[in-house]
Amino acid sequence: MKKFLVTCSLFSLLFLAGMYTRSFYLLYTGAYKQTVSGADTYHSIEKSKQKKKTRKLLIGDSVGHQLFENTEYNDTINSFACNQAIGLVGHYILLNNFLNAGNQVDTVYMLFRPSSFLNNLDEKYTFHYFLKPFNNEEYKSLFTKTVNDQIHKIPFHFICRDPNILTSNWAPNFKIKDKKNYTFLSPISVEYLNRIKELSLKYGFELIILPTPTSLRNKQEILAIDKNEIVKSGLSNEFHNYFDQIIFLSDSSFMDGIHLNHPDVYTKYYKDNLISY
Repeated sequence: MKKFLVTCSLFSLLFLAGMYTRSFYLLYTGAYKQTVSGADTYHSIEKSKQKKKTRKLLIGDSVGHQLFENTEYNDTINSFACNQAIGLVGHYILLNNFLNAGNQVDTVYMLFRPSSFLNNLDEKYTFHYFLKPFNNEEYKSLFTKTVNDQIHKIPFHFICRDPNILTSNWAPNFKIKDKKNYTFLSPISVEYLNRIKELSLKYGFELIILPTPTSLRNKQEILAIDKNEIVKSGLSNEFHNYFDQIIFLSDSSFMDGIHLNHPDVYTKYYKDNLISY
């Protein structure tokens, strides 16, 4: 029995050593950033630190990424669009990185479907898509109290930087059951939209918020949004024609009710009508 326990212990140690050796290699080389789910977010973070001559910058959720992929749009239009799961705090950080790198822009476009503004870092994807890339010493000083409070509600938030966790797709299955007294703008969205607005005033760029094509099944819900939330948040100018520009499409236009089957058709529409370059 003793020999069996020793053998099992040695096997377990060797197994753990092998796991961590692989994880440390992926971490040291940064290779995990291309292999994990959400690789587009890591690509946007890398791009956000580069010096570019781009004057038109675009940030957005995953539908925004479909329309203007961050791997393709690097010049006249520079796209950091990636995923709504990083919250407006994540998108703010990308923009802040770019400006801190010494870049100058004249226009920042935000492409988001209406439901993306509901994100309050309270979704099952928050751990993998936000905590892993952003919850580190480089960015913690940019977190508001609201952000920190939400982080501490997430199970196992304290191990998100563990090499085995960080370099894998593992995340806890959870849902924060906060009481919501908003229909459009979450508290974190309000805080960081206003921070983005402050950056626009400080750096002198125009901020334009555009909706992405949206399923008709969501039309009544969108029409029922309480617009007073926008007024109270001091964002009336930023959203003054946002809802009028929503393109409602039948469900057959979407692969899952959210993401477009043929985004290139609408990319052309945005270029021709809504984005100057």
